[in-house]
Amino acid sequence: MNLLQYTSKEMFSSTELIRKSKMVFDKLSNNEIEKAVILRDGKPSFILLDFDKYETIIEDYERLQKENKKLKEKKNQIPQPSKESDNNILKNKKEEEISSDELEKALAQIDKLDMDLEKKIESNQKQEALKDFWE
Repeated sequence: MNLLQYTSKEMFSSTELIRKSKMVFDKLSNNEIEKAVILRDGKPSFILLDFDKYETIIEDYERLQKENKKLKEKKNQIPQPSKESDNNILKNKKEEEISSDELEKALAQIDKLDMDLEKKIESNQKQEALKDFWE
């Protein structure tokens, strides 16, 4: 059941609703359509639902509200970390940090990889130029 999307068979102008209300109500009660979208000036303005469907939607809404409230209460009951645990986390992060020497070595290796890649690209371009020349 998707109440936010509707098809052309579910759309009725307000004039059509006045003239053919029995037909629209019959389609709703016989489940030929799940909703009737009433148009005013060509734009959706109202929606008609079977009352049983409306009750189901409201029951689901209320159930979801209760579940959401319970989840919020559980979230509030989770103990917040103390300052000691925050300090431990910071210490662990400091232990994970790399030294400046290691950083320089890593950057040098990255530069070397970049140069190797540039050399490969240049050699590939030269080979392609030679192929074009000979062809």
